[in-house]
Amino acid sequence: MTASVPTYAPWPRRVSAFLLDAIPVVVLAFLAVVLLYLTRNRGCDGDPSARDLGAQCASNASPWGVICFVAMWLAIIGYGVWNFGYRQGKTGASIGKSVMHLRVVDVASGEPIGFLRSVIRQFAHILEPLSLGLGYLWPLWDAKRQTFADKLASTVCVRAEVSGMH
Repeated sequence: MTASVPTYAPWPRRVSAFLLDAIPVVVLAFLAVVLLYLTRNRGCDGDPSARDLGAQCASNASPWGVICFVAMWLAIIGYGVWNFGYRQGKTGASIGKSVMHLRVVDVASGEPIGFLRSVIRQFAHILEPLSLGLGYLWPLWDAKRQTFADKLASTVCVRAEVSGMH
């Protein structure tokens, strides 16, 4: 019996999965900034003696604003750990990859890579923008369609088997 060759994930599909995974991060980050702005302390310093510039007005973060801001960023971290560590590590697919029918698997075994390795792979993506984006584009010409993070983690992104399709 011969081993089947995996179908490596096409780059546009990987980009789509990334964008889908980014939606909760963008929404929570936007909400963090909006809540910080909406709960700010608005006030003016009535002392015009500071170099005779007149009253100085400022807008400072309120304690509630800071609490909301920190809570939103903790939610972003929690989402990342769950989506990219636990979910992708255990099943091979983040939310975005599930929607796009993709899986991240070990290059040799074809199995999901586990929590720690999945988190390390996500952190390895930091190298890709440092290469002026070359790491993100590498799958366009790589035989296994791997990013720099995939190469460092010994992973590949493949099309998932979809039940009911032939």
